[in-house]
Amino acid sequence: MNKVSKYMLFNEVIEKMNLFTISAVRTSDLAISARKMMNWDKEEWTTRPCLVTAGNRPDLDESQFPLVHSLSEEMSKTFGLVFGKPESCEFLENGGVSFGNEKDFISVEHIIGTQIILYNYCLLEAYEFNLYNRLLKDNSEKFTDEKFSIKDFQNRGSDRLLAGIIEREQNKYERMGVRKRIETWKKLGVEPISEKWLEIYDILSERRNNLTHEAHPEDVELKEAIIYFHHVRLVAKEMAVRFDDKSIVLCKTPWQDFPEV
Repeated sequence: MNKVSKYMLFNEVIEKMNLFTISAVRTSDLAISARKMMNWDKEEWTTRPCLVTAGNRPDLDESQFPLVHSLSEEMSKTFGLVFGKPESCEFLENGGVSFGNEKDFISVEHIIGTQIILYNYCLLEAYEFNLYNRLLKDNSEKFTDEKFSIKDFQNRGSDRLLAGIIEREQNKYERMGVRKRIETWKKLGVEPISEKWLEIYDILSERRNNLTHEAHPEDVELKEAIIYFHHVRLVAKEMAVRFDDKSIVLCKTPWQDFPEV
């Protein structure tokens, strides 16, 4: 469960989404480029993403391809955990150890795409929960009709009692599904996001749950992850507008340059 501890600014949430997604896609490009250099397919060596020489330097010498992967210490230890100590491995004629065909591995696109989806959804949900927590605190008078004994006030004081009520309401909120959560905004004077954005949020939530809880989810393509990233930011913007989050003016994302859906 997300614990609300800090005032989240809309622009900071979007900046984190932007930085993580750019970094993740860059990692994907680097991994795919390196993988291509290890294959025998010459066409792949020059098909983007790929590694090329900088400036006006000569092209890479094809006679040196394909390259091999010199393992990191962490990769070596991982292989040890999976295949056992070197003395227990069956070595090939060239002295190497087979650890599977490239097609047997989970694709770079699925691994990176999954991380893009999970991280961006986490930020979106944390931002929503933070907005709601601030709303609860701003509407604390709506909880003053609860009955407490004199002993309650003596033992805990009014501030702690109110904080306990807000924490209880926050916990109830965070356990709800997307639609039920957003419907509760009305009770505290905030108009829910439109049906169009509710449907998109539902889809985002379903895909996140699919990737989080299912043992064999449908593979993620990088294109899907980028679309997901785009929609997550737009849903966050709709929330910022509904909650009148003033920090939206600090966000430098050029929203007008992109389609809404």
